[in-house]
Amino acid sequence: MKQFSLIVFFGVSLAFGQKGEQERSSLIIPPKQRVQLDYPLLKGYEVHLWNTSKFELAVSTRNKLYDTLIKSISIQPKRTDKIFVEEGSFLQLENRFLSTAKVEFTIRQGTGAKKQTAKKLTPQRAFYLENNTAQTLPLQIPGVMNSKLPPFSRSGVDLPNGQKIYLDINGNKILLLTVTDSIQQGARIDLADLIDKALNQE
Repeated sequence: MKQFSLIVFFGVSLAFGQKGEQERSSLIIPPKQRVQLDYPLLKGYEVHLWNTSKFELAVSTRNKLYDTLIKSISIQPKRTDKIFVEEGSFLQLENRFLSTAKVEFTIRQGTGAKKQTAKKLTPQRAFYLENNTAQTLPLQIPGVMNSKLPPFSRSGVDLPNGQKIYLDINGNKILLLTVTDSIQQGARIDLADLIDKALNQE
């Protein structure tokens, strides 16, 4: 089934409709689909999520300009978690399973965005990793994520200079890329080319 994104824009009234204990909003995500939530009038807000489904829910914040990943979490069934959406980004909820996902959430404006952006001590590179092959590529980005990139897909990343990206083959890590200033913002990097160069160097 082909995956699509539904972008939903909300106003401030939904976030601040009640005082004290907020009323939860509900959202249903079809199988193998993702929903993007955006509150364009807010300059940073915290989302409290309740996964009322029977399967894990993938949650991430992404940059509006480059669609690059900022932060991601996984919420287990019948569990709750919080994530901060900083200014200039949106929230994405992804249902990776063949069953309908149900989630409840509340929104609270906060000041965490200023604290988070102030902690960027090293330059960041926002770019795409593309898998243009017919194989799933197991990647390792230490301290960030371990991910299997499906065939003919791409993943946006936002990484500091010096961050290393590896290919994991049967427990053996092969260095594919070290992030530097030479990578242009928004660049699309073909993983097949990186793998070919890394294997030929060994």
